[in-house]
Amino acid sequence: MGQGATPPGRAPAPVPRRITLWPRGLVGRVMFVLLVAVALVFVGSSVFYEEAETYTIDDAQLEQVGERLVIDARVLAATPTSQRMVLAAMLSTGDLTVDWRTQTQQGMMKGEAPSLRKLHDRMAGPLTALQGDALNLSGTIAGTADVRGTLRLPDGSYMGFLAPDILQPHHMRRGLLSAAILAGAVLLAAGMLVRALSMPLRALADVADTVGSGRWVPLADKGPREVRYLAHAINKMQDRINRLITDRTEALAAVSHDLRTPLARLRLRAGFLDDPVVQREIEADVTEMEAMIAGVLAYLSGEKDPEPARPVNVASILATRVDDDADQGRNVTYDGPDQAQAVVRPLALKRVLGNLIDNAVNYGGNAHVSLHVTGQSLCIRVEDDGPGLPDAEIGRVTTPFYRVEGSRSRSTGGLGLGLAIVSREVARDGGQFRLFNRPQGGLCAEIVLPRNAVIRQGA
Repeated sequence: MGQGATPPGRAPAPVPRRITLWPRGLVGRVMFVLLVAVALVFVGSSVFYEEAETYTIDDAQLEQVGERLVIDARVLAATPTSQRMVLAAMLSTGDLTVDWRTQTQQGMMKGEAPSLRKLHDRMAGPLTALQGDALNLSGTIAGTADVRGTLRLPDGSYMGFLAPDILQPHHMRRGLLSAAILAGAVLLAAGMLVRALSMPLRALADVADTVGSGRWVPLADKGPREVRYLAHAINKMQDRINRLITDRTEALAAVSHDLRTPLARLRLRAGFLDDPVVQREIEADVTEMEAMIAGVLAYLSGEKDPEPARPVNVASILATRVDDDADQGRNVTYDGPDQAQAVVRPLALKRVLGNLIDNAVNYGGNAHVSLHVTGQSLCIRVEDDGPGLPDAEIGRVTTPFYRVEGSRSRSTGGLGLGLAIVSREVARDGGQFRLFNRPQGGLCAEIVLPRNAVIRQGA
């Protein structure tokens, strides 16, 4: 029996389940986020209620001090002046200290500052003995916790008092700042949790956008339970799509390749015909079929193009192709710089340029190639002086196997794959391809390629 085998008659040990506070399902995680946000709001509200209660306690303490001042003033007023100093000391406590002063001892009394008027009113409340100028808080310093001042007695003498540590500074700006901090903390916590929830979904959307593009990366099996199920389903779907594309590509490539042999035999047998007219017609049909097969193979060969991108001189590629066509007697010209470095796939670029020039010459009679270079991109245009295309067909001519022969020329052949190859190869290099009719007549094919597309993509 192996070391890791389970003995006969004994059940395998159960796999321990991990208990975590973080829910496994998407609904549970959203509920957890809401619960945390509510808890933060509850804690913050409790702090605010405590602050409000403290503010209310301040008003109650001030009213209590005011009542004690009225009572002590009455006691002192009813006591002979010789005994008032002793009585004031007896009336003093830890939270309210009083003393008695004659009018001479009080001297010139300072006026109460306007900033203390609200505190004066809060302390006086409904007590008429403290209202008006009888109560003077000139000794209180604004912003401190102590309240000090004097209360004038009916005989003109004064009772001084000190109520320490009964004021707590409460300002509206402090309350607003606290509320803003609480709201920011709740939003930050909720945002971080929601972001953690949405990251698997964003990754899922990014990967799903590459389905069918040849740049598929299987989704990782992580995140909430629902996201994992969806990722597993998308991975299986992509596998099926890849198999379908591979089977279709291999089947079409095999059929196109195998047709070359009977076409070669047909061309050979046509050479033995006695009728030259029939011989030319058969050879023309064979040539057209070979061109169609070559187009299909060129299109299918780019489905999984292994060609790597590298820095090349795009201007040199354009000029070389234009010179070759001009040497063959075709009306092809080039206008642009001699140097234009970019990171592209050179063979794919040559195939794209060849298709565009062939279309321009076959359908428009000529081709004018131009190159414009900027710091971040380069723009290639292939223009002709032909009849152009109907506006309704411009968006459809890049569809594989779609032909618009009647709109431009009935004398040309083809399988409708040239512009489809151009559109696909330009998109693979991170560029943009568009067709439009020129105002002065003719068609313009424009390609805009980033000069460092592959570097930015991390390839």
